[in-house]
Amino acid sequence: MNLPPAVEIDEVICQCYQVKESTIREVIAKDNLKDIDSVTGACEAGGGCHSCHILIQLFIDQNQEKATVMEDLVHDHGQKVKKKGILSRFFKKV
Repeated sequence: MNLPPAVEIDEVICQCYQVKESTIREVIAKDNLKDIDSVTGACEAGGGCHSCHILIQLFIDQNQEKATVMEDLVHDHGQKVKKKGILSRFFKKV
């Protein structure tokens, strides 16, 4: 399944620390970050409830031009998601 490379709306992805998508994508690209903990260290995103980890991992994968399998992301991070509606922009069947 192909996932969208970017979204036109700059929405807050990390609700706990109010970090927007553009900020997360910028720190990932700037420092070529490869894991969620590194993103959290760079901009605090993902440091609270962990609900945004699924999207942070998606952004990391997209930055690395890695083929992302939606089912794998949901399996690895889906149980952490508290605000399910945010995923609908990125995943069609979540």
